[in-house]
Amino acid sequence: MREEEIPPLVLVIHGSEVGIFFKENYSQYKPIVDLAAKLTAFQVIDIRICEASARIMGLDIKTRFPFVGTVPYGPAEITRLIEVEKYVYF
Repeated sequence: MREEEIPPLVLVIHGSEVGIFFKENYSQYKPIVDLAAKLTAFQVIDIRICEASARIMGLDIKTRFPFVGTVPYGPAEITRLIEVEKYVYF
């Protein structure tokens, strides 16, 4: 397999960790966010955060960083990736 054929590692974030990827928390998580932005730009990772978790935490999904995608419900996305897309869970 050639390098350009390797898909990015998908990170589905749910629970309180979704807060890391919101602009209002940048100063607290700057090193993580900066590294995640770089790895996303180089298509090494694909970050998807759970909209349900964000709502529970009172976060406005519009204030997430632009390099972060969303899914309606994180656990369902994990199941879909494993069962439909044949991703490996680790």
